[in-house]
Amino acid sequence: MYLFAPRSGAETRRMFSQKGEDLKNTLGDIANTVKDEVTMAQQNSTTDETLSLTSTNTYKPMTYQPQ
Repeated sequence: MYLFAPRSGAETRRMFSQKGEDLKNTLGDIANTVKDEVTMAQQNSTTDETLSLTSTNTYKPMTYQPQ
């Protein structure tokens, strides 16, 4: 569709370049959001484990008990 549009080659190349930059920025934003969410989840997980260990004051390993 873009190849047959009534624009000059320079305009079409400029348009494709701008669309590519927009896509690159959007994907970068998505990647940063995912990275931030994973980091927060890891921090919350570590905090939860620490709280559960310190609140009981004892460590009791889980053992397998056949039924």
